[in-house]
Amino acid sequence: ERKKPPKIKDFFIDVGLKKDEVSKIVKPGDFVTLDRNFKELNDKIITAKAFDDRVGVYVMIETLKRIKDCYVDIYAVATVQEEVGLRGAIVSSFSVEPDVGIALDVTIASDIPGTKEEEMVTTLGEGTAINLMDSHTISNKKIVNFLRKIAEENKIKYQTDILLGGGTDAGAIQRSKSGVPACTLSIPTRYVHSVVEMCHKEDIENSIKLMSKFLENAHKEEF
Repeated sequence: ERKKPPKIKDFFIDVGLKKDEVSKIVKPGDFVTLDRNFKELNDKIITAKAFDDRVGVYVMIETLKRIKDCYVDIYAVATVQEEVGLRGAIVSSFSVEPDVGIALDVTIASDIPGTKEEEMVTTLGEGTAINLMDSHTISNKKIVNFLRKIAEENKIKYQTDILLGGGTDAGAIQRSKSGVPACTLSIPTRYVHSVVEMCHKEDIENSIKLMSKFLENAHKEEF
């Protein structure tokens, strides 16, 4: 039983009330979430639920605040329902018709006991992660190289990641209309899809720095 994941139909919530009492306060379709607050474990590590993808939205907002001189049009989109089919990204990509797309998401930080060296994806504290490939996307080589160049020129700590399972909104952007050069910039995160997701403050900061510098210099490159 430990190795067999339970099915959704096997779960129920017992609130200690009779059916007619429950129906007065809960309706079919009401959302359920776990009561979990943000916490700083130390001066570098933070934990909370739903960093996937609240931290991506945070990086996006902070990037917009920090950009100084920019010579390209920027469309910042907080997409919905990425986890169930990239739905928000599909709609917004068709609407915006971007020339280039960068998804901001989390990636697996696998630096925990029991992970084999060949299974490592990213490590907390080793910088923002430039995605090379996932199950939806092979990142555009020109974007990847430009991100690397910008990071190295500005001494921004980064690592690269390859995800054999899962994907990001870059997959929807890439397939939009006649095709769009796309890539994902990721924030390394431990325990993804749990209520104790964990990030490193410096990885978040480096993600903001790299995204800001990328946008400030994007006009210099043809993708």
